[in-house]
Amino acid sequence: MGGSKSPNKLGTQERSRLPIELSDSAASLECESCEHYSLDRARTGDELEIVEVDDEHARVQCLRFGMAEGACVTCVTRIPAGPLVLKSGRQEIAVGRGLAKRIRVRRALPARLAAQ
Repeated sequence: MGGSKSPNKLGTQERSRLPIELSDSAASLECESCEHYSLDRARTGDELEIVEVDDEHARVQCLRFGMAEGACVTCVTRIPAGPLVLKSGRQEIAVGRGLAKRIRVRRALPARLAAQ
């Protein structure tokens, strides 16, 4: 018994590799420090906040679709080797992978989603 680990007693490094599920109350505390990643890594069902758009041309394209920095979007689907379909407000928009790589996002705060 001395050398075997119980599945419920994982070390810090092992726990950091596990996916994290947050409740709404925990998410509201944790999301300020959530990591930012490019939109092309979004998964179906992800609710995201646009944090930054890398270049001016990409920023103009985003503004045309109402996706300015601070806007909340939902990833409706990922088309294999194709665009991501996002819901922004009442519209669904197909965003190509090239543009998606230039858009930085983070998981949206529950309060921001409710406001939309």
